Amino acid sequence: MALTALAGNKASVRLGSDIVVGMGNWKLNGLQVDMLETTSFGDTAKQYITGLLDYGDVSFGGLYDPTDTTGQQILVSAMLNNSKIANLRLYINNTSYWTPNVTAVSAAGFYVQSCPIGIDKSGLGTIEFSGKCSGPWVLV
Repeated sequence: MALTALAGNKASVRLGSDIVVGMGNWKLNGLQVDMLETTSFGDTAKQYITGLLDYGDVSFGGLYDPTDTTGQQILVSAMLNNSKIANLRLYINNTSYWTPNVTAVSAAGFYVQSCPIGIDKSGLGTIEFSGKCSGPWVLV
């Protein structure tokens, strides 16, 4: 089977249909499942069953634009107000994206935990967003 390579320049970060201006990278970190030990007396090796899925963390970043009212400002405000973002979309190309599966679980979303901003005298301003996934996510 041939590899379907994904070109990074086709990716984007959006809130609903609004692009988060200036972003140049994203990562959905830590997709994992809890392993629950079921070992008991007399067993000669540990035994496990799977538990809950954890979609881990999300991080994305790029160029800082304080005038981006439909993207960066909303994310900063969500962090300051402890608000969940339910419409984050991490596009892998022009049409497909990872997003919280709010149709399956109403609590699905993304909580912004940090957004450091940096400016260098010989470079451009940058911003990085990182936070925790809540509930299931889905590739659309």
